[in-house]
Amino acid sequence: MKHFAFSRRTALRVAAASAMTFLINRHPAFAAGEPRDLLWEDLLPEIDRASQSTSLPDNSGPPPEQSIVGKDVVHELAGTRIRIPGYIIPLDYNGEGVKELILVPYVGACIHVPPPPPNQLILVRIAQSYNPREMFEPVYVTGILGILEEETDLAEVGYSLEAEAITPYE
Repeated sequence: MKHFAFSRRTALRVAAASAMTFLINRHPAFAAGEPRDLLWEDLLPEIDRASQSTSLPDNSGPPPEQSIVGKDVVHELAGTRIRIPGYIIPLDYNGEGVKELILVPYVGACIHVPPPPPNQLILVRIAQSYNPREMFEPVYVTGILGILEEETDLAEVGYSLEAEAITPYE
């Protein structure tokens, strides 16, 4: 019969495997099943939530609080698999569809001056092109949310989203 020696290296491997299994099963980004539904208010730090509200599907244009210029993002949401409603602003339409876009909370955002604050804009990248049915159609975007401080030709963006799916808003 072979004797099994339980070394410190083996113990560390078992502990690391257990921790990874726990994280994969508990962390929202890895969780199988439904994504977390977010509203645009959820992307605002707690201090800004009381002063700004941008909900879909009010097509009346920018909210009166648009003068708020908050750049702070909610870092705890990074890595979370989410679904959020919004309107798309294509950044690279090639005749077959869009692979990169900005998701905005209301119709006309980024067309009006000033644009919404960075914590109300999401730079979305999708592997397969999405072909919108109409210019200002509301959609749901599902994917993994990230933090991104980037300047596009249209506006400064605070979040990124690696999109799994873009579907009509219902």
